Amino acid sequence: MNHYRCSDGTKISKSLLDKRIHDAKFKKLAQFIEDNGYIFCEDCRLNNCTPVDCSHDISVDECQKSGRSELACDVNNITLRGRKCHVIWDNKTRKAEN
Repeated sequence: MNHYRCSDGTKISKSLLDKRIHDAKFKKLAQFIEDNGYIFCEDCRLNNCTPVDCSHDISVDECQKSGRSELACDVNNITLRGRKCHVIWDNKTRKAEN
């Protein structure tokens, strides 16, 4: 079974990490609806930038590779992005990593 390191030195299993990521996305969506009344892209602020994804600011892959797996489950590391904005974000962050 795959395990990933957290910044405090503990390890977390892939299955538990995936569950916590799922829970964090659900919490982000619930919080956003409570605060705003509906879902829209946080980047372009439009409600026609659909579908809207739960996008990680620091990718799950980067969190795992850098030993900060807990960031993948942090609601503050998730931004609601329309698919177009999500693709733009992913392309921008991939270029920055290279």
